Amino acid sequence: MIIDKERIRFGFTDIFSVLISVLYLIGIRVWFPVCEPMESGFMSCHWAGEMLKGISILLVIMSVVHLLIPDDRIKIGTDITLCAVYVLTFCVPGMIIDLCKMSEMNCRSHTAVLTAVFMVVMMLSAIADIILYASHSNGKKHKRPEMEKKV
Repeated sequence: MIIDKERIRFGFTDIFSVLISVLYLIGIRVWFPVCEPMESGFMSCHWAGEMLKGISILLVIMSVVHLLIPDDRIKIGTDITLCAVYVLTFCVPGMIIDLCKMSEMNCRSHTAVLTAVFMVVMMLSAIADIILYASHSNGKKHKRPEMEKKV
């Protein structure tokens, strides 16, 4: 498929969304991962970390797709979907999946806090993106294609 370069439109918020998603993906794996396994096995925070790793890959894919979509209305719909994923991601560590009991453990002191920070920043970026694209597509109305009349 040939990509029509004139139809691809993206702005600062689109690029920022991709960059922050990639940073979160790297961060959850390298900079602020959950606790290491104990000798007795995995703690509950391990499963929160696994879920966050999977969601972070989804966030990168969705952000790249959002970047490549040319239509403003579809970008708004993608932003709304991303906001739902941000809320889900925010709720994973500690609410959906329990973390370690001690507050000084890495999962509580780093992973949960930085996940919340990243999700708030991403949510604000998505809201700014919705406002931006809503103002661009304000006067545009969707027109249904007319069907050919068979004679």
